[in-house]
Amino acid sequence: MKKYILLSVLISNFTFAGQQQIDAVELAAMQHDTQKLEQLAVSNQGYDKALAHYRLAISHNLAAEQDKADDNLDAAMQLLEAKVDTNPNDDEAWALLANVYGLKVAYQPLTGAYYGPKSGKALSSAAKLNADNPRVYLVKGISDYTRPAMFGGSKKAAITALTKAISLYQFDQSSHYHWGQADAHIWRGLAYIDLGDNDKALADFQSALDIAPEYGWARFLQQANQ
Repeated sequence: MKKYILLSVLISNFTFAGQQQIDAVELAAMQHDTQKLEQLAVSNQGYDKALAHYRLAISHNLAAEQDKADDNLDAAMQLLEAKVDTNPNDDEAWALLANVYGLKVAYQPLTGAYYGPKSGKALSSAAKLNADNPRVYLVKGISDYTRPAMFGGSKKAAITALTKAISLYQFDQSSHYHWGQADAHIWRGLAYIDLGDNDKALADFQSALDIAPEYGWARFLQQANQ
């Protein structure tokens, strides 16, 4: 009995530590702290390491450091592809990989014919494994928002997917992969702006700040659209 109790404690501690690392990555990303993200990319392993590289890619892209952005995106891709090869039932890895493929297309549009379908397949795999994963709908919403209308993109479809993500995040607090809740509000707010509903957009930006007061992007969008 003592052996099983000890094993349970070890598993619990390991899982909680994973969420702590995800929280650290997200906080550094929200504060645009690339130095901290680089440290986390070195010190972490597996999914957490891939998430740090993914967030680094976004931060470097915002700073117009495209070579660094591409390098970190490729690092995240390699980690996640290896992860789903080892465990094809990992819905979280599939969802983040779909997001990474989508970002690859956003940064290098000429790769769309190759990475676009890969993103769709990865997202489909994640959804089949866990239809209640809010990050599946977050990624779908981002994809619907960023994809040109001629290729199936739709701001209304983005709002539908992101609203679904937001509804599912309330049950995600103990998933140990909890991230992206504030992002869902931000992306839905951007879709509302494009559809001319500034009041709903501002409400979403405020919701993002209520969830993550340190999120610089949410605060910038709120101030820019008041």
